[in-house]
Amino acid sequence: MKYSYITVLILVISLISCNQDDNQILKPALNQAITVYENDHFEDDYILITPMRQDTTYLIDRTGKLQQSWSNEGDEVLMAYLMKDGSVLRSIFTNADNGINIPGKTGKLQIIDKNNALVWEWHLDNSTQALHHDIALLPNGNILASVWEVIDFNMCVEAGRDPNKLFDNRLVIDKVIEIQPVGNNQANIIWEWSLWDHIIQDFDVNRSNYGNIADHPELFDVNLGAGGENYTHVNSLNYITEFDQIIINSRTLNEFFIIDHSTSTEEARTSLGGNYGKGGDILFRWGNPVNFKTGNSNDRKITGQHDASFFKSNGQFENFLVFDNLDNVEYSTVKAINVNISEIGNYPNVLDIGNIPSNVSWEYSSNSILSKLTSGCQRLRNGNILITSTAGNIIREVTMDKRVVWEYDFNQESTDEQDFKMYSNGFKTRSLSINYSGIQSLNLEN
Repeated sequence: MKYSYITVLILVISLISCNQDDNQILKPALNQAITVYENDHFEDDYILITPMRQDTTYLIDRTGKLQQSWSNEGDEVLMAYLMKDGSVLRSIFTNADNGINIPGKTGKLQIIDKNNALVWEWHLDNSTQALHHDIALLPNGNILASVWEVIDFNMCVEAGRDPNKLFDNRLVIDKVIEIQPVGNNQANIIWEWSLWDHIIQDFDVNRSNYGNIADHPELFDVNLGAGGENYTHVNSLNYITEFDQIIINSRTLNEFFIIDHSTSTEEARTSLGGNYGKGGDILFRWGNPVNFKTGNSNDRKITGQHDASFFKSNGQFENFLVFDNLDNVEYSTVKAINVNISEIGNYPNVLDIGNIPSNVSWEYSSNSILSKLTSGCQRLRNGNILITSTAGNIIREVTMDKRVVWEYDFNQESTDEQDFKMYSNGFKTRSLSINYSGIQSLNLEN
């Protein structure tokens, strides 16, 4: 059978039209703020977003459709995480003037259940101690939290701090506590670690903690910083489930470090005990060997960074990730490093060597993610990186070959008051698998 030229042309046009119609049918309706959507390059998941200093936490799907929200009117939230039962754990700004007034102080934790009921709330905000910045969920249901603690002038001098570096006549040092929530808005503190128990100094031979700092990278030099009271300024916590370790990120020291969580509180005050036999000493640190006098400013790899995290690599990918805020005046950079970790969580010896590894193994830079403060990043199950740029006001997913495959641009949200909008992103957002128990418990309808 022969077909005329016109008949063939009509058939071709019909097929193209059908394919276009099919594509339109298959493509879901997208929120106006979704500016990049390549659904064959990202996984079926949900994104948890908490706009900073607003009172609501949102869960959206990849089309930008709202699936769930948690709110307590009047609260100003910094961080939020989805728990296994569909509740959210949130860190809240009290805005109380209790004697510790450093950016990032929160002072309150709360849990809101999946029915949007406030079920637990706990304060730690006074003249000597205050909650700040980040929290982390533990597998046992407990909570890790960052705390600032005041060390007075006399204690600082006795510990070897140079009095000329005590402009505020005190230090506000970092510690980590493990909290067990109990009824009636109470909590048991069942474990704690303090930086103050792991310091060294070479300023005054007649004071305590005197030693050669370069010989002890497992300790903190108490004379670091230019005189500000909070010289370490920890801004994120992440828990390494595989090794029972905690990653602590210090913005002002320009490094992150790892401690052992398997210790008792008593062991955490010493250099002995725990799974790694080092008590509460630093197991590993990376980013700025100037802090332990085995390098110079050229060896610093990160500056003012946030959200240092670990992911199990199985030898295929990098295993630490961090958002380097001040990598350049024109852009921020997400950086990954590949550390040679043993199967049980032992790290390379940093003594006399400095940064191990000496360079990053992957990085992604862009002026559109430039953010001098806050922000975060997350390695996803498919190997992609989810990036939160607070100042850029976007959430972006990139592949390892640096291709943008999904983006929510808060600047592009609808101006129609009837449409769903969040107005801004938060400190850091998190992707949650559809198989995560916290998602399953919500019984979402796609």
